Amino acid sequence: MTEAIRVNQVGFLPGAPKRAVFPDAANTPETFRVVNVDTGEVAFKGALSAPIDNPGAGEVNRVADFSALTAPGRYRIEAGGLRSPEFAIDGGVYDALFRASVKMLYLQRCGVALDAAHAGDYAHPPCHDSLATIYGTNEKIDVSGGWHDAGDYGRYIVPGSKVVADLLLAHEAFGVRADDIGTPESGDGLDDLLQEAKFELDWMLKMQAPSGGVYHKVTCKTFPGFVMPQEERAELVVCPISNAATGDFAAVMAMASRLYAADWPQDAARYLAAAKRAWVYLDAHRGDPGFKNPADVATGEYDDAHDEDEYFWAAAELLCATGEAEYRRAAAEYMSTGGKRRGLGWEDVGTYGILAIVNNPALAEGDPLRQAARDELEATLREALALIEANPYGADRALDYEWGSNMGVANTGALLLMASKLLGDASLAEAAQHSLDYLLGRNATGYCFVTGFGAKSPLHPHHRPSVALGRAMPGMLVGGPDNGLHDPAAQAALAGAAPAKCYVDDDQSYSTNEICVYWNSPLILLLAGIRG
Repeated sequence: MTEAIRVNQVGFLPGAPKRAVFPDAANTPETFRVVNVDTGEVAFKGALSAPIDNPGAGEVNRVADFSALTAPGRYRIEAGGLRSPEFAIDGGVYDALFRASVKMLYLQRCGVALDAAHAGDYAHPPCHDSLATIYGTNEKIDVSGGWHDAGDYGRYIVPGSKVVADLLLAHEAFGVRADDIGTPESGDGLDDLLQEAKFELDWMLKMQAPSGGVYHKVTCKTFPGFVMPQEERAELVVCPISNAATGDFAAVMAMASRLYAADWPQDAARYLAAAKRAWVYLDAHRGDPGFKNPADVATGEYDDAHDEDEYFWAAAELLCATGEAEYRRAAAEYMSTGGKRRGLGWEDVGTYGILAIVNNPALAEGDPLRQAARDELEATLREALALIEANPYGADRALDYEWGSNMGVANTGALLLMASKLLGDASLAEAAQHSLDYLLGRNATGYCFVTGFGAKSPLHPHHRPSVALGRAMPGMLVGGPDNGLHDPAAQAALAGAAPAKCYVDDDQSYSTNEICVYWNSPLILLLAGIRG
Protein backbone atom coordinates (compact mmCIF):
# COMPACT_ATOMS: atom_id res chain seq x y z
CA MET A 1 0.00 0.00 0.00
CA THR A 2 1.05 3.62 -0.62
CA GLU A 3 1.02 6.05 2.33
CA ALA A 4 -0.73 8.89 0.49
CA ILE A 5 -3.50 9.81 2.92
CA ARG A 6 -2.86 12.95 4.98
CA VAL A 7 -3.89 12.78 8.62
CA ASN A 8 -2.86 14.11 12.01
CA GLN A 9 -0.05 11.63 12.77
CA VAL A 10 -0.12 12.13 16.53
CA GLY A 11 -3.84 11.57 16.86
CA PHE A 12 -7.07 12.80 18.39
CA LEU A 13 -8.93 13.15 21.63
CA PRO A 14 -11.93 10.77 21.61
CA GLY A 15 -14.56 13.48 21.20
CA ALA A 16 -12.66 15.61 18.69
CA PRO A 17 -13.62 16.11 15.06
CA LYS A 18 -11.51 13.77 12.92
CA ARG A 19 -10.74 14.22 9.24
CA ALA A 20 -8.19 13.02 6.72
CA VAL A 21 -7.44 14.26 3.21
CA PHE A 22 -6.88 12.23 0.04
CA PRO A 23 -4.60 14.32 -2.22
CA ASP A 24 -5.62 12.79 -5.56
CA ALA A 25 -9.41 12.68 -5.99
CA ALA A 26 -9.24 11.14 -9.46
CA ASN A 27 -7.46 8.02 -8.17
CA THR A 28 -9.35 7.59 -4.92
CA PRO A 29 -12.17 5.11 -4.17
CA GLU A 30 -15.57 6.40 -3.07
CA THR A 31 -15.31 4.86 0.40
CA PHE A 32 -12.70 4.43 3.15
CA ARG A 33 -12.26 2.38 6.30
CA VAL A 34 -10.44 2.96 9.58
CA VAL A 35 -8.55 -0.12 10.80
CA ASN A 36 -7.37 -0.87 14.32
CA VAL A 37 -3.68 -1.68 13.76
CA ASP A 38 -3.45 -3.93 16.82
CA THR A 39 -6.44 -6.15 16.05
CA GLY A 40 -6.79 -5.73 12.29
CA GLU A 41 -10.50 -5.07 12.75
CA VAL A 42 -12.34 -2.42 10.76
CA ALA A 43 -13.47 0.13 13.33
CA PHE A 44 -15.25 2.54 10.99
CA LYS A 45 -16.44 2.75 7.39
CA GLY A 46 -17.47 5.88 5.57
CA ALA A 47 -17.96 7.65 2.25
CA LEU A 48 -15.49 10.23 0.99
CA SER A 49 -16.57 13.74 0.12
CA ALA A 50 -17.07 14.93 -3.42
CA PRO A 51 -13.87 16.24 -5.08
CA ILE A 52 -12.70 19.64 -3.77
CA ASP A 53 -10.42 21.88 -5.79
CA ASN A 54 -7.34 22.98 -3.83
CA PRO A 55 -5.31 25.42 -5.96
CA GLY A 56 -2.90 26.28 -3.14
CA ALA A 57 -1.72 22.66 -3.11
CA GLY A 58 -2.14 22.09 -6.84
CA GLU A 59 -4.53 19.23 -6.03
CA VAL A 60 -8.11 18.05 -6.19
CA ASN A 61 -8.90 16.47 -2.82
CA ARG A 62 -11.43 14.26 -1.14
CA VAL A 63 -12.05 14.40 2.60
CA ALA A 64 -12.78 11.53 4.98
CA ASP A 65 -14.73 12.35 8.15
CA PHE A 66 -14.51 9.74 10.90
CA SER A 67 -15.48 11.90 13.88
CA ALA A 68 -17.93 9.21 15.02
CA LEU A 69 -15.01 6.93 15.92
CA THR A 70 -14.28 7.59 19.59
CA ALA A 71 -12.87 4.30 20.93
CA PRO A 72 -9.29 4.61 22.18
CA GLY A 73 -6.70 2.70 20.14
CA ARG A 74 -4.15 2.93 17.35
CA TYR A 75 -5.52 3.21 13.84
CA ARG A 76 -4.81 3.84 10.18
CA ILE A 77 -7.07 4.76 7.28
CA GLU A 78 -7.25 2.57 4.18
CA ALA A 79 -8.92 2.94 0.79
CA GLY A 80 -8.06 0.66 -2.11
CA GLY A 81 -4.27 0.60 -2.29
CA LEU A 82 -3.88 3.74 -0.16
CA ARG A 83 -3.29 4.06 3.54
CA SER A 84 -2.43 6.71 6.11
CA PRO A 85 0.29 6.81 8.75
CA GLU A 86 -0.78 5.35 12.07
CA PHE A 87 -2.34 7.62 14.67
CA ALA A 88 -3.89 7.28 18.12
CA ILE A 89 -7.25 8.10 19.67
CA ASP A 90 -6.71 8.62 23.37
CA GLY A 91 -7.50 11.05 26.19
CA GLY A 92 -3.79 11.74 26.71
CA VAL A 93 -2.77 11.78 23.07
CA TYR A 94 -1.16 15.25 23.25
CA ASP A 95 0.49 14.98 26.66
CA ALA A 96 3.98 14.02 25.46
CA LEU A 97 3.82 16.55 22.62
CA PHE A 98 2.83 19.33 25.01
CA ARG A 99 5.67 18.52 27.41
CA ALA A 100 8.21 18.36 24.58
CA SER A 101 7.07 21.63 23.03
CA VAL A 102 7.49 23.42 26.36
CA LYS A 103 10.76 21.69 27.17
CA MET A 104 12.15 22.98 23.88
CA LEU A 105 12.19 26.41 25.54
CA TYR A 106 14.25 25.05 28.42
CA LEU A 107 16.68 23.53 25.91
CA GLN A 108 17.03 26.99 24.33
CA ARG A 109 18.08 28.60 27.62
CA CYS A 110 21.16 30.80 27.40
CA GLY A 111 23.74 31.82 29.97
CA VAL A 112 23.31 28.80 32.22
CA ALA A 113 24.49 25.21 32.19
CA LEU A 114 22.03 22.62 30.97
CA ASP A 115 22.81 19.39 32.82
CA ALA A 116 22.58 15.95 31.28
CA ALA A 117 19.87 14.88 33.73
CA HIS A 118 17.47 17.40 32.21
CA ALA A 119 18.90 18.13 28.76
CA GLY A 120 20.25 14.73 27.73
CA ASP A 121 22.30 14.93 24.53
CA TYR A 122 21.72 18.69 24.38
CA ALA A 123 23.43 19.44 27.68
CA HIS A 124 26.08 22.14 27.61
CA PRO A 125 28.06 24.36 30.00
CA PRO A 126 27.16 28.03 30.50
CA CYS A 127 27.21 30.02 27.26
CA HIS A 128 27.14 33.70 26.26
CA ASP A 129 27.75 34.78 29.85
CA SER A 130 30.38 37.46 29.22
CA LEU A 131 29.55 41.15 29.55
CA ALA A 132 28.06 42.68 26.40
CA THR A 133 29.05 46.00 24.86
CA ILE A 134 26.32 48.58 24.27
CA TYR A 135 26.64 49.39 20.58
CA GLY A 136 28.47 52.66 19.86
CA THR A 137 29.90 52.93 23.39
CA ASN A 138 32.58 51.38 25.57
CA GLU A 139 30.03 50.48 28.24
CA LYS A 140 29.60 46.82 29.09
CA ILE A 141 26.57 45.35 30.86
CA ASP A 142 25.39 41.96 32.08
CA VAL A 143 22.58 40.67 29.85
CA SER A 144 23.05 36.96 30.51
CA GLY A 145 20.02 34.70 30.42
CA GLY A 146 16.96 34.42 28.22
CA TRP A 147 16.34 32.00 25.36
CA HIS A 148 18.28 31.50 22.19
CA ASP A 149 15.77 32.83 19.71
CA ALA A 150 15.92 30.30 16.90
CA GLY A 151 18.42 28.21 15.00
CA ASP A 152 20.98 30.87 15.93
CA TYR A 153 22.03 32.07 19.38
CA GLY A 154 20.76 35.65 19.35
CA ARG A 155 18.39 36.92 22.00
CA TYR A 156 15.73 39.36 20.87
CA ILE A 157 13.14 41.27 22.90
CA VAL A 158 10.49 41.48 20.18
CA PRO A 159 9.99 37.76 19.44
CA GLY A 160 10.78 36.79 23.03
CA SER A 161 7.85 38.93 24.18
CA LYS A 162 5.52 36.93 21.97
CA VAL A 163 6.67 33.71 23.62
CA VAL A 164 6.12 35.10 27.10
CA ALA A 165 2.64 36.33 26.14
CA ASP A 166 1.67 32.93 24.75
CA LEU A 167 2.81 31.11 27.89
CA LEU A 168 0.96 33.56 30.12
CA LEU A 169 -2.17 33.20 28.00
CA ALA A 170 -1.96 29.40 28.25
CA HIS A 171 -2.01 29.82 32.02
CA GLU A 172 -4.68 32.53 32.13
CA ALA A 173 -7.03 31.69 29.26
CA PHE A 174 -7.09 27.92 29.74
CA GLY A 175 -6.14 27.53 33.39
CA VAL A 176 -3.24 25.27 32.41
CA ARG A 177 -0.69 24.42 35.09
CA ALA A 178 2.19 22.04 34.47
CA ASP A 179 4.74 20.70 36.93
CA ASP A 180 6.06 17.77 34.92
CA ILE A 181 7.89 19.25 31.92
CA GLY A 182 11.26 17.82 32.92
CA THR A 183 13.10 21.04 33.72
CA PRO A 184 15.07 21.73 36.92
CA GLU A 185 11.96 23.46 38.33
CA SER A 186 9.60 20.53 37.70
CA GLY A 187 8.19 18.94 40.82
CA ASP A 188 8.44 22.06 42.98
CA GLY A 189 4.68 22.60 43.07
CA LEU A 190 4.79 25.75 40.94
CA ASP A 191 3.65 26.13 37.35
CA ASP A 192 6.42 25.18 34.89
CA LEU A 193 4.86 27.46 32.24
CA LEU A 194 5.16 30.50 34.48
CA GLN A 195 8.64 29.50 35.59
CA GLU A 196 9.83 29.10 32.03
CA ALA A 197 8.39 32.49 31.11
CA LYS A 198 10.04 33.95 34.22
CA PHE A 199 13.44 32.87 32.92
CA GLU A 200 12.88 35.14 29.92
CA LEU A 201 11.24 37.95 31.87
CA ASP A 202 14.18 38.22 34.26
CA TRP A 203 16.55 38.48 31.29
CA MET A 204 14.34 41.13 29.73
CA LEU A 205 14.69 43.28 32.86
CA LYS A 206 18.44 43.39 32.20
CA MET A 207 17.72 44.79 28.73
CA GLN A 208 15.94 47.90 30.05
CA ALA A 209 18.08 51.03 29.94
CA PRO A 210 17.98 53.66 32.73
CA SER A 211 15.81 55.79 30.41
CA GLY A 212 13.09 53.14 30.51
CA GLY A 213 13.66 52.24 26.88
CA VAL A 214 14.52 48.65 26.03
CA TYR A 215 17.45 47.49 23.93
CA HIS A 216 16.28 45.66 20.82
CA LYS A 217 18.58 42.63 21.00
CA VAL A 218 21.90 41.14 22.06
CA THR A 219 23.88 39.05 19.57
CA CYS A 220 27.32 38.81 18.11
CA LYS A 221 27.82 40.92 15.01
CA THR A 222 27.43 37.93 12.66
CA PHE A 223 25.91 34.48 12.87
CA PRO A 224 28.22 31.66 13.98
CA GLY A 225 28.79 28.38 12.18
CA PHE A 226 26.84 25.26 13.12
CA VAL A 227 28.42 24.92 16.54
CA MET A 228 27.15 24.30 20.06
CA PRO A 229 26.26 27.49 21.98
CA GLN A 230 29.29 27.53 24.25
CA GLU A 231 31.49 27.58 21.13
CA GLU A 232 30.24 30.99 19.98
CA ARG A 233 32.76 33.27 21.69
CA ALA A 234 32.71 36.47 19.62
CA GLU A 235 31.97 39.78 21.33
CA LEU A 236 28.37 40.24 22.43
CA VAL A 237 26.77 43.48 21.26
CA VAL A 238 23.66 45.11 22.72
CA CYS A 239 21.87 46.91 19.90
CA PRO A 240 20.01 50.22 20.31
CA ILE A 241 16.67 50.84 21.97
CA SER A 242 13.55 50.53 19.81
CA ASN A 243 9.93 51.46 20.35
CA ALA A 244 8.84 47.99 19.24
CA ALA A 245 10.99 46.31 21.88
CA THR A 246 9.94 48.82 24.53
CA GLY A 247 6.23 48.45 23.77
CA ASP A 248 6.34 44.66 23.76
CA PHE A 249 8.34 44.71 26.99
CA ALA A 250 5.81 47.00 28.68
CA ALA A 251 2.94 44.74 27.61
CA VAL A 252 4.35 41.44 28.88
CA MET A 253 5.71 42.97 32.07
CA ALA A 254 2.22 44.30 32.81
CA MET A 255 0.72 40.87 32.07
CA ALA A 256 3.25 39.22 34.35
CA SER A 257 2.60 41.67 37.17
CA ARG A 258 -0.93 40.24 37.44
CA LEU A 259 -0.17 36.57 36.98
CA TYR A 260 2.89 36.38 39.25
CA ALA A 261 1.38 38.29 42.16
CA ALA A 262 0.36 35.18 44.09
CA ASP A 263 3.56 33.11 43.89
CA TRP A 264 6.19 35.79 43.22
CA PRO A 265 4.81 39.06 44.69
CA GLN A 266 8.13 40.88 44.80
CA ASP A 267 8.88 40.01 41.20
CA ALA A 268 5.37 41.04 40.17
CA ALA A 269 5.98 44.48 41.68
CA ARG A 270 9.28 44.76 39.80
CA TYR A 271 7.58 43.79 36.54
CA LEU A 272 4.88 46.44 36.91
CA ALA A 273 7.40 49.16 37.81
CA ALA A 274 9.47 48.23 34.75
CA ALA A 275 6.36 48.31 32.53
CA LYS A 276 5.48 51.80 33.77
CA ARG A 277 9.03 53.07 33.15
CA ALA A 278 8.85 51.66 29.63
CA TRP A 279 5.55 53.47 29.04
CA VAL A 280 7.07 56.80 30.12
CA TYR A 281 9.80 56.23 27.55
CA LEU A 282 7.28 55.34 24.85
CA ASP A 283 5.18 58.42 25.57
CA ALA A 284 8.25 60.62 25.14
CA HIS A 285 9.41 58.93 21.93
CA ARG A 286 6.33 58.82 19.74
CA GLY A 287 7.32 58.95 16.10
CA ASP A 288 10.80 57.50 16.55
CA PRO A 289 11.85 55.46 13.49
CA GLY A 290 11.71 51.66 13.58
CA PHE A 291 14.78 49.60 14.40
CA LYS A 292 17.37 48.87 11.74
CA ASN A 293 20.56 46.88 12.17
CA PRO A 294 23.69 48.96 12.55
CA ALA A 295 25.80 48.75 9.39
CA ASP A 296 28.23 46.19 10.82
CA VAL A 297 25.63 43.93 12.49
CA ALA A 298 24.18 41.17 10.32
CA THR A 299 22.05 39.12 12.73
CA GLY A 300 18.24 39.00 12.85
CA GLU A 301 16.75 42.45 12.50
CA TYR A 302 13.12 42.08 13.51
CA ASP A 303 12.51 45.49 12.00
CA ASP A 304 9.06 47.03 12.32
CA ALA A 305 8.22 50.38 10.78
CA HIS A 306 4.81 50.48 12.50
CA ASP A 307 4.75 50.75 16.28
CA GLU A 308 1.14 51.80 16.86
CA ASP A 309 0.19 48.19 17.62
CA GLU A 310 2.96 47.91 20.22
CA TYR A 311 1.72 51.15 21.83
CA PHE A 312 -1.82 49.77 21.79
CA TRP A 313 -0.84 46.42 23.32
CA ALA A 314 1.23 48.09 26.04
CA ALA A 315 -1.59 50.48 26.94
CA ALA A 316 -4.18 47.67 26.95
CA GLU A 317 -2.11 45.50 29.29
CA LEU A 318 -1.24 48.39 31.60
CA LEU A 319 -4.94 49.26 31.75
CA CYS A 320 -5.72 45.67 32.71
CA ALA A 321 -2.97 45.66 35.35
CA THR A 322 -3.69 49.05 36.93
CA GLY A 323 -7.10 50.38 35.82
CA GLU A 324 -5.51 53.82 35.51
CA ALA A 325 -7.18 56.40 33.27
CA GLU A 326 -3.93 57.31 31.49
CA TYR A 327 -3.71 53.86 29.96
CA ARG A 328 -7.39 53.79 28.99
CA ARG A 329 -6.97 57.07 27.12
CA ALA A 330 -3.96 55.68 25.29
CA ALA A 331 -5.66 52.37 24.49
CA ALA A 332 -8.68 54.23 23.09
CA GLU A 333 -6.39 56.49 21.06
CA TYR A 334 -4.52 53.58 19.50
CA MET A 335 -7.58 51.33 19.08
CA SER A 336 -8.26 52.74 15.61
CA THR A 337 -4.67 52.19 14.45
CA GLY A 338 -2.87 49.62 16.58
CA GLY A 339 -6.03 47.59 17.10
CA LYS A 340 -6.45 47.36 13.33
CA ARG A 341 -2.98 45.85 12.94
CA ARG A 342 -4.32 42.43 13.77
CA GLY A 343 -1.89 39.69 14.61
CA LEU A 344 -0.31 37.47 17.23
CA GLY A 345 3.12 37.50 15.63
CA TRP A 346 6.28 39.40 16.41
CA GLU A 347 5.53 42.19 13.92
CA ASP A 348 1.78 42.75 14.23
CA VAL A 349 0.64 42.39 17.84
CA GLY A 350 -2.69 44.20 17.76
CA THR A 351 -4.70 41.08 18.56
CA TYR A 352 -2.88 40.68 21.88
CA GLY A 353 -4.16 44.14 22.79
CA ILE A 354 -7.64 43.21 21.57
CA LEU A 355 -7.66 40.15 23.82
CA ALA A 356 -6.46 42.17 26.80
CA ILE A 357 -9.36 44.60 26.42
CA VAL A 358 -12.07 42.04 25.66
CA ASN A 359 -10.99 39.96 28.67
CA ASN A 360 -10.55 42.90 31.06
CA PRO A 361 -13.06 42.20 33.88
CA ALA A 362 -13.10 45.87 34.87
CA LEU A 363 -14.66 46.86 31.52
CA ALA A 364 -18.42 46.35 31.51
CA GLU A 365 -20.39 44.82 28.65
CA GLY A 366 -21.30 47.69 26.34
CA ASP A 367 -18.23 49.72 27.25
CA PRO A 368 -17.34 51.39 23.93
CA LEU A 369 -13.67 50.44 24.17
CA ARG A 370 -14.51 46.83 24.90
CA GLN A 371 -17.14 46.74 22.16
CA ALA A 372 -14.69 48.12 19.60
CA ALA A 373 -12.19 45.44 20.58
CA ARG A 374 -14.84 42.73 20.34
CA ASP A 375 -15.83 43.94 16.87
CA GLU A 376 -12.20 43.63 15.75
CA LEU A 377 -11.94 40.16 17.25
CA GLU A 378 -15.07 38.97 15.49
CA ALA A 379 -13.86 40.38 12.16
CA THR A 380 -10.59 38.48 12.56
CA LEU A 381 -12.48 35.27 13.33
CA ARG A 382 -14.74 35.60 10.30
CA GLU A 383 -11.77 35.99 7.98
CA ALA A 384 -9.95 33.01 9.49
CA LEU A 385 -12.99 30.74 9.37
CA ALA A 386 -13.67 31.53 5.72
CA LEU A 387 -10.12 30.49 4.78
CA ILE A 388 -10.18 27.34 6.93
CA GLU A 389 -13.50 26.21 5.50
CA ALA A 390 -12.26 26.69 1.93
CA ASN A 391 -9.02 24.74 2.45
CA PRO A 392 -9.41 20.93 2.70
CA TYR A 393 -6.24 20.79 4.79
CA GLY A 394 -7.71 23.21 7.35
CA ALA A 395 -5.08 25.96 7.21
CA ASP A 396 -6.19 29.58 7.05
CA ARG A 397 -4.25 30.00 3.83
CA ALA A 398 -5.23 30.12 0.15
CA LEU A 399 -2.41 30.82 -2.30
CA ASP A 400 0.15 32.51 -0.03
CA TYR A 401 2.26 30.73 2.57
CA GLU A 402 4.56 33.21 4.28
CA TRP A 403 7.91 32.65 5.95
CA GLY A 404 6.92 31.02 9.25
CA SER A 405 3.46 30.03 7.99
CA ASN A 406 3.23 27.34 10.66
CA MET A 407 3.35 30.07 13.30
CA GLY A 408 0.42 31.74 11.57
CA VAL A 409 -1.60 28.53 11.50
CA ALA A 410 -0.86 27.87 15.18
CA ASN A 411 -1.71 31.48 16.08
CA THR A 412 -5.08 31.14 14.35
CA GLY A 413 -5.87 27.87 16.09
CA ALA A 414 -5.01 29.32 19.50
CA LEU A 415 -7.08 32.44 18.84
CA LEU A 416 -10.06 30.34 17.76
CA LEU A 417 -9.87 28.35 21.00
CA MET A 418 -9.66 31.45 23.17
CA ALA A 419 -12.56 33.00 21.27
CA SER A 420 -14.58 29.79 21.54
CA LYS A 421 -14.33 29.97 25.30
CA LEU A 422 -15.01 33.70 25.37
CA LEU A 423 -17.99 33.63 22.99
CA GLY A 424 -19.35 30.18 23.84
CA ASP A 425 -19.13 29.05 20.21
CA ALA A 426 -18.15 25.38 19.84
CA SER A 427 -17.67 25.72 16.07
CA LEU A 428 -14.59 27.84 16.73
CA ALA A 429 -13.02 25.02 18.74
CA GLU A 430 -13.68 22.60 15.87
CA ALA A 431 -11.87 24.95 13.48
CA ALA A 432 -8.98 25.12 15.94
CA GLN A 433 -8.66 21.32 15.75
CA HIS A 434 -8.22 21.63 11.99
CA SER A 435 -5.30 24.01 12.59
CA LEU A 436 -3.63 21.47 14.87
CA ASP A 437 -4.31 18.63 12.43
CA TYR A 438 -2.60 20.63 9.69
CA LEU A 439 0.54 21.11 11.79
CA LEU A 440 0.67 17.44 12.76
CA GLY A 441 0.40 15.93 9.29
CA ARG A 442 -2.85 16.78 7.53
CA ASN A 443 -1.13 19.03 5.03
CA ALA A 444 0.06 18.91 1.44
CA THR A 445 3.63 17.91 2.36
CA GLY A 446 2.68 14.86 4.47
CA TYR A 447 5.01 15.99 7.27
CA CYS A 448 4.20 16.25 10.94
CA PHE A 449 5.98 19.58 11.37
CA VAL A 450 7.14 18.90 14.96
CA THR A 451 10.51 17.19 15.27
CA GLY A 452 10.40 13.76 16.88
CA PHE A 453 6.66 13.25 16.50
CA GLY A 454 4.59 11.45 13.89
CA ALA A 455 5.59 8.93 11.27
CA LYS A 456 7.26 11.57 9.07
CA SER A 457 8.82 14.53 10.82
CA PRO A 458 11.74 16.88 10.05
CA LEU A 459 15.15 15.27 10.51
CA HIS A 460 17.34 18.17 9.41
CA PRO A 461 16.08 21.42 10.98
CA HIS A 462 18.06 24.63 10.60
CA HIS A 463 19.10 24.60 14.26
CA ARG A 464 22.70 24.78 15.34
CA PRO A 465 22.66 22.26 18.22
CA SER A 466 20.77 19.74 16.08
CA VAL A 467 23.23 20.09 13.21
CA ALA A 468 26.27 20.07 15.52
CA LEU A 469 25.11 16.84 17.21
CA GLY A 470 23.72 15.23 14.06
CA ARG A 471 20.20 14.67 15.38
CA ALA A 472 17.12 16.83 15.60
CA MET A 473 16.20 18.12 19.02
CA PRO A 474 12.63 16.88 19.71
CA GLY A 475 9.59 19.07 20.20
CA MET A 476 10.45 21.87 17.75
CA LEU A 477 7.90 23.28 15.29
CA VAL A 478 9.61 24.13 11.99
CA GLY A 479 8.61 27.13 9.90
CA GLY A 480 6.76 25.20 7.20
CA PRO A 481 5.82 26.12 3.63
CA ASP A 482 7.12 29.45 2.32
CA ASN A 483 6.30 30.07 -1.32
CA GLY A 484 8.55 33.14 -1.28
CA LEU A 485 11.48 30.68 -1.42
CA HIS A 486 13.63 32.97 0.70
CA ASP A 487 16.80 30.87 0.81
CA PRO A 488 19.01 29.16 -1.80
CA ALA A 489 18.19 25.64 -0.59
CA ALA A 490 14.46 26.28 -1.00
CA GLN A 491 15.00 27.86 -4.40
CA ALA A 492 16.99 24.86 -5.62
CA ALA A 493 14.58 22.22 -4.30
CA LEU A 494 11.19 23.86 -4.74
CA ALA A 495 11.17 25.86 -7.97
CA GLY A 496 7.72 25.47 -9.51
CA ALA A 497 6.18 23.78 -6.46
CA ALA A 498 2.63 24.63 -5.40
CA PRO A 499 2.57 27.16 -2.52
CA ALA A 500 1.40 24.63 0.09
CA LYS A 501 4.25 22.29 -0.87
CA CYS A 502 7.09 24.83 -0.60
CA TYR A 503 8.83 23.04 2.25
CA VAL A 504 12.11 21.12 2.27
CA ASP A 505 13.66 19.15 5.14
CA ASP A 506 17.13 20.63 4.70
CA ASP A 507 19.23 22.25 7.41
CA GLN A 508 20.25 24.97 4.95
CA SER A 509 16.64 26.03 4.34
CA TYR A 510 16.28 28.67 7.01
CA SER A 511 13.06 29.99 5.45
CA THR A 512 11.16 26.68 5.62
CA ASN A 513 13.00 24.48 8.12
CA GLU A 514 14.35 26.74 10.84
CA ILE A 515 12.88 26.63 14.32
CA CYS A 516 12.05 29.56 16.60
CA VAL A 517 10.91 29.83 20.18
CA TYR A 518 8.07 32.05 18.95
CA TRP A 519 6.90 29.31 16.55
CA ASN A 520 6.79 26.83 19.42
CA SER A 521 4.88 29.14 21.74
CA PRO A 522 1.61 29.31 19.75
CA LEU A 523 1.79 25.52 19.41
CA ILE A 524 2.04 25.36 23.21
CA LEU A 525 -0.92 27.72 23.53
CA LEU A 526 -2.95 25.73 21.00
CA LEU A 527 -2.19 22.43 22.73
CA ALA A 528 -3.01 23.96 26.12
CA GLY A 529 -6.48 24.83 24.89
CA ILE A 530 -7.15 21.60 23.00
CA ARG A 531 -6.08 19.44 25.96
CA GLY A 532 -8.31 21.49 28.26
